[in-house]
Amino acid sequence: MVDKFFQESNINKSHRRNKERNMEGGFVKVNYAEYESKYDQRIIDKMAATPKEIGVDAMRACLYGYTFTEDYARMMVPDELSMDYWRDRNEELAELDPVDWKDDQIGNVEEMDEMDEYITSTPQEKLLLQTIDSTGDGLSPETALCVIDVYQEYEYLERVSPYFILKLERQSECNGIDCLEFEPNAFNVERIYFDVNRRFEVGYFTHQE
Repeated sequence: MVDKFFQESNINKSHRRNKERNMEGGFVKVNYAEYESKYDQRIIDKMAATPKEIGVDAMRACLYGYTFTEDYARMMVPDELSMDYWRDRNEELAELDPVDWKDDQIGNVEEMDEMDEYITSTPQEKLLLQTIDSTGDGLSPETALCVIDVYQEYEYLERVSPYFILKLERQSECNGIDCLEFEPNAFNVERIYFDVNRRFEVGYFTHQE
């Protein structure tokens, strides 16, 4: 059973935020042409040491600019662009050296604001979430959240309320827009939309004999 306070604060706050961003134009839809030749390996390198110094605009250029690289066309994505990578790395570092493990550098879930809709343990995960959130609200096909591959859809759902506690009922795709529908729930959340069209445009690499 979901805690009532959690439901009223974090869950409803998340949906109010999405609706407000939609009405106020608080997000900028991705125009991929603007990001051609904008991928910067230095941003990837910086994510490990000083992620909090990276702004959303710089991360957008890195993330969406990466889709113009040869590696992306070959379906290769840097570990650093995966939220799961940072979560797993954080856990491994804590296990290997719990005494010297620096929460302020790697990130700590306790730093999360009690009203924060993100459920993360590292600043890198939060940066990637903020970057995706800057592209839309996910409430309609026209304002779908922009991702560079399907795996990011599930990483997002696992870390943002209320989606992480909802059960997925079905998934469909039309013109590069993924629609994920949920089972009936107490939050009246029916679906969320992701724009994965760039992956289809570039195509899926197949090995040639």
